[in-house]
Amino acid sequence: MKLYLTLILSLAFSLTFSQKLVDVKMITFNNDTLRTKVKIVTNMFDSSMIYGSSFSPKIKTVNPEGKKVNMEASEVKALLFTDFNGKSRVFINNSPNKKTLNEHLFNGKILDWFRGYMATNGGENGFDYLFNKVTNKGIGVGYFTGLPKKKLIEFFSDEPEMASFIEEMKSSTMQNAENSIDVCMQRIITKYESLKAKK
Repeated sequence: MKLYLTLILSLAFSLTFSQKLVDVKMITFNNDTLRTKVKIVTNMFDSSMIYGSSFSPKIKTVNPEGKKVNMEASEVKALLFTDFNGKSRVFINNSPNKKTLNEHLFNGKILDWFRGYMATNGGENGFDYLFNKVTNKGIGVGYFTGLPKKKLIEFFSDEPEMASFIEEMKSSTMQNAENSIDVCMQRIITKYESLKAKK
C-alpha cells in the first residue's frame, strides 16, 4: 500500500509542473555572451507562467544538438529573455553567495526592485527587495498580507507626499482586482522617482 501511495504522490507532484524551452541571452562573469536554449519550469495551470527558480542554482541549457548541459548560476552575471507573454525579463546575479539569479523588475535612477525566487513543493515563493542607490539602503518586502504599508512609508519618508500615495495604493489593491500588488508597487516606485526628478 505504501508503494502505491508513494507512486501516486510522485506522479501528482510531477504533473504539477511542466517543462519548456526558452531562448535566452546569458552574460557570464567573464563577459562572454551566450545565446542558447534553457529548460524552464512552468505552472501546471498556466503554462505561460515561468518559475524564476528555474535559473538557480543550476541553469539547464540545451545546445543546438539537443544535448543538455548544466551551468552553474554562479558563472552567470545576467540572463535575458522574452517570456511566453512577450514580456522582456532580466535576471541578474546579485546574491551574496552568487548562486542565485534574481529578477530585476525596475532599474531607475534612484531605485532598484529585485525579486528572488525559491522552489517549494507546491511551486515557488517570491521575495522582493527595494534598494535606494543614493542612500545605499534597502528593504525586503513580503506580500503575504498585501502591500506592507508601514514599511514602505518609512522607506520613502524623505518624500512626505509618499505616505498618502502608499495609503491610496494599499486601498486600491484591496478594492480593485485588476490593481495587483505588483502594479501598485510599480506605481509607488514610479511616483517616488518622479518626485525626486523634480528636485
